[in-house]
Amino acid sequence: MSESENTFRFGAVVPVFVFLMAALLASPGSAAGGCAVAHPLDPPDPRFTGRCPNCNMARAMWARTWYAFENAEGKHQVCSLHCLADISRKSGHVPKQVQVALYLSPAVSVPAASAVYVVGSHARGTMTPVSKLAFVDRSSAEEFAAACGGKVTTWLEAYSMALSGLSAENAAITQMRLKKGKIVVPKDRVDTCVVCGMYPARYERSRAQVRTVSGKTLHFCSTQCLFKYLKDRRRYEADEADAQMIWVADHASGRWISAATAYYVIHSEQWGPMGYEAFAFDDRATADAFVDRNGGQILLFSEVGIEQIMSGD
Repeated sequence: MSESENTFRFGAVVPVFVFLMAALLASPGSAAGGCAVAHPLDPPDPRFTGRCPNCNMARAMWARTWYAFENAEGKHQVCSLHCLADISRKSGHVPKQVQVALYLSPAVSVPAASAVYVVGSHARGTMTPVSKLAFVDRSSAEEFAAACGGKVTTWLEAYSMALSGLSAENAAITQMRLKKGKIVVPKDRVDTCVVCGMYPARYERSRAQVRTVSGKTLHFCSTQCLFKYLKDRRRYEADEADAQMIWVADHASGRWISAATAYYVIHSEQWGPMGYEAFAFDDRATADAFVDRNGGQILLFSEVGIEQIMSGD
């Protein structure tokens, strides 16, 4: 398979599985019949380390659908084809050197382009109701599909389907997180910013929150306050300093997005609730458009600190 086939340009997606997707979304996603494979791994397997930056799920549990890949922004590891496709959408970059764990042998990874996929089986999906599982060869995939259902297909078709399903799946995931309290909408005059005491509910396009390892939600009015907290956590919340997941508001829409995969604009002509701000955007293209209108510099999460935000003078 050629390099162009292997990487499959993000902007050239054709939703060839629209009708299949609709049918599969309505079907059960739990294991059935001879399809009972431990996924996620329970108890977690300590041989597998790392967390998905897009959703924070641990490889120790989700190793069967783990991916490693590269793009223009660096090397990445994610829990699923869904999160790989989501990062591709956010960045606008083609995923390259994609390696996928074999569903039945998660300690082994192979080039995704050479893997054979089973899409829509009764096996549980990761970040999606429509599982997309990788096998070493066609005979292994066909044997699994015979027991568990699903369609045997290629990497490019599975990736295309993951891209096509992102909008509906992300909306459903957000609603699930809100329902389960993994994201907590701040209440006006009740929830205050941990750093400055202002009401984050009043700043829908700048607010942020940290979900701690103990399950507590810490609210922030702005990314300026968020990054002040991240620099010196115990100064502001001594007993709840360690973050499990960090959410920021997409400045364009107000939607909650992962802080780890957002794009931050600093030194623009706009002001945030506290003045200097790192405005967060879900995708690079929207951040670029904001910079075209308002000036500024785009940084990744790993590049942002309170020093960078406050160096606008």
